[in-house]
Amino acid sequence: MLPKNLSMAAAILTITTLGIAASTIERIRKIPMTFQLGQYFILIFCLAVASMAELSLLLDTAPVLLLWVVFMVFGTMTLHLLLSIVFKVDADTVLITSVAAICSPPFVPIVAGALKNREIVVSGLTTGIIGYAVGNYLGVFCAYLFRTMG
Repeated sequence: MLPKNLSMAAAILTITTLGIAASTIERIRKIPMTFQLGQYFILIFCLAVASMAELSLLLDTAPVLLLWVVFMVFGTMTLHLLLSIVFKVDADTVLITSVAAICSPPFVPIVAGALKNREIVVSGLTTGIIGYAVGNYLGVFCAYLFRTMG
């Protein structure tokens, strides 16, 4: 129904939107193990994508892209720390939300257990899941923005 160059973005945003909409239905929220199943699919997807990566090709043809990614990861971590200092967020919450943002929500309970602070699991999972949803929309928006610029 859409032009070929828009079909992938439309699929990603449709799945994200339908997932958010479905999460508002109480009956769906009560299905057991849905979070774990979703995380399993995300990990399988990441493994499949990572297995296709050719790091030597990335280093040879796109070192600027690699530097950009490194800059973005450390830049956002720095911004996160600075905002946490400004708003006086406790260290455990800063750590758990960083883990959720950088590593993904499956690592949140592990880190909370290591910190011996189970109360921070909810904030870590919440920020991680919201980050997935917002990241999908922002990623597609930026991809099309950069495509029009170059």
